[in-house]
Amino acid sequence: MSTLAVLPDRQQQQIESLRQALAAAEEELRQERAKNAAGFEGIRDLRRALQPLFSALQKIYGEIEAVGGSSEPSTGADPRKRAVWEAWKTKMPGIPTKIIDALLLHGALTQTQLRIHAQCARSSVPNAVMQLNRAGLINKSADGKISLKEL
Repeated sequence: MSTLAVLPDRQQQQIESLRQALAAAEEELRQERAKNAAGFEGIRDLRRALQPLFSALQKIYGEIEAVGGSSEPSTGADPRKRAVWEAWKTKMPGIPTKIIDALLLHGALTQTQLRIHAQCARSSVPNAVMQLNRAGLINKSADGKISLKEL
């Protein structure tokens, strides 16, 4: 005699209901895994299609660097300065790191521009700017632009 036969009808119904829910969840999981696999296949196809362009751009930027051209401002070009900024980014993770990156890349920016580059909430930028200012890492100009101090 099975264990289920001795259980009251209400418990047997609950068990059957749970089995049905489990079967439905397993089917949903199977479908999501199939969608996920299809998505990864699409990403692989896209990577294969873009690989020649990516390789060509790497060569172009390699040639630009070879002739001394750089799209980075002078604050990030010197390896020693870059190492100092990397150390500060490690000490101040999160939004301050994103702000340092944006200022290294673009130079002086307003708080609105920093918010866009850091992709954060409006209230996050003033707090991060205050942190950077307390550490003595930024300059604020009269026109509201913020820049990194020269190292």
